[in-house]
Amino acid sequence: ISKDVTLGLAGQELLAESYAVCKSDMMIRGIDPENIQFGNSLTDQDKFPDTKFDYILSNPPYGKDWKDFTEDIEKEQKKSNTRYPVGLPRTSDGAMLFLQHIVSKMYPKDSEETSRAAIVFNGSPLFTGDAGSGESNIRKWLLDENNDYLETIVALPKDLFYNTGISTYI
Repeated sequence: ISKDVTLGLAGQELLAESYAVCKSDMMIRGIDPENIQFGNSLTDQDKFPDTKFDYILSNPPYGKDWKDFTEDIEKEQKKSNTRYPVGLPRTSDGAMLFLQHIVSKMYPKDSEETSRAAIVFNGSPLFTGDAGSGESNIRKWLLDENNDYLETIVALPKDLFYNTGISTYI
């Protein structure tokens, strides 16, 4: 690693116990614990609203519905600077919401800065949603020649994650 590179860590967690464990682990390691914030990343409670990142690593929850947050997310989606510019997937799976949120944390394509993201998902973002659905429109947006966000998809071995046989992809 170059001496000119500064590594940092930032994140947001919805579950109180996971948030506390992460924050205490950061303190033990000498990392600023304020870089971890408590709250729901998908609603308008984004704790890093104007922050862009060089590198993003994420493993959003699989199959997490967003029914309890529908009103907040629909309100967020109507904003001019929404993190969900393409539309909304069905409420039974928030994976595509996390995907759009992550893209919103990347530098714009016409910026001097560049961003890279690696996201671990189950197969839902790849395979669900008929043509014209929210999921299909989001995939189309990712692959559009003006956006060109997707570089590769890597299928991971089965049983890679503890206690689940779910197929996963980066």
